[in-house]
Amino acid sequence: MMKKTYRVGVIGSTGKGDYGHGLDTAFVGVERAEIVALADDNEPGRQKTAQRLGTPRQFADYRQMLTQERLDIVCIGPRWVTDRLAMVQAVAAAGCHIYCEKPFIADLETFDQCRTACDQAKIKFQMAHQWRASPAVQKAIAQLRSGYFGRLLRMRARPKDDKRGGGEELLVHGTHWFDLMITMAGGPQWASGHVMEGNRDATRADVRQGSEPVGPVLGDSIVAVFGFANSVRGYFDSTASTAPNVRKSQPNEMATPPWDSVYSLMVECEKVTVCFRQPGDAYVYPAGGMLPDIAALQWDKTIIPEWHFTPEHLPRNISRDWLHRGNQTMAADLIQAIEQNRVPMSPLANAGMITEMVQGVYRSHLDGGRRVAIPATDRHHPLLG
Repeated sequence: MMKKTYRVGVIGSTGKGDYGHGLDTAFVGVERAEIVALADDNEPGRQKTAQRLGTPRQFADYRQMLTQERLDIVCIGPRWVTDRLAMVQAVAAAGCHIYCEKPFIADLETFDQCRTACDQAKIKFQMAHQWRASPAVQKAIAQLRSGYFGRLLRMRARPKDDKRGGGEELLVHGTHWFDLMITMAGGPQWASGHVMEGNRDATRADVRQGSEPVGPVLGDSIVAVFGFANSVRGYFDSTASTAPNVRKSQPNEMATPPWDSVYSLMVECEKVTVCFRQPGDAYVYPAGGMLPDIAALQWDKTIIPEWHFTPEHLPRNISRDWLHRGNQTMAADLIQAIEQNRVPMSPLANAGMITEMVQGVYRSHLDGGRRVAIPATDRHHPLLG
């Protein structure tokens, strides 16, 4: 019997979130997937994207696409979350499975409505967390889960610390790291946070919108702690504009180092420390913490031959295509999840817990740093009063 080919539609919005991190091409090259329709309310952007995708059927309104096309899967591409709820509800009502850009949503009330729509339609939902798709990251997660690294102790996430550092990065880059924390430690149980604006505690008067419409954000410096089962703790800390590429070195200053950010997730276990770095690499250190005085202890990069090398055994330029390859992996996993009736690699439940973690940091800070339980009983956004 010939296996089914999945008909894929793409929703984008050129100039208003575009197609996220390559979600227009996520299913390009994926076995048994065919992109047949495209919706974009910007005509020049729509035409340009259609050419890139091989000229599928085009629509100015995604609702019209959902009505006229018989689709199995829809990519919801815009980075902006302003229309996320409407798009999710419309796609779910059409009975289509979803591959969705992150960050997912701005508040828990809206998330609950998205969850209801997806649950009622009985569709599969996959977040575009390309980091976890890297074979090196997947191998490290498998080793951790098997107990090979010993007991998981703590996890520390750092974002890029560019001008978005603090509140905006808590959401837009924290989403990757929180997704991995949940994968390794299970759902978070509580959150505690301290948010600063400059050299003082942030207040509601400091609430602002991010550089893109992803909901209200607060602070340019954040320290957050999350509690998981078995005494595991996760940490997130960020201070805006401290990445070494945000300003040129001045006379008599140390030269700019040959790296552009601290973007990483450090995972400490009983036997080893694992560091995840862009573009989806994993490094293993043979101790449960860095010991600079012991020269014999060195970082070991996890090499996956088919990921790090071309078929000709030449080093692959992973930084150039890791996002697309990650999207392909997540897209293929969604198809497998549909056929096996299992939970996708980065499901809607993770998106909800990530939102809980972000909102929990703000709720805790505004309540004097008190630990707040997850899930929250108050679903209203804490920055909106």
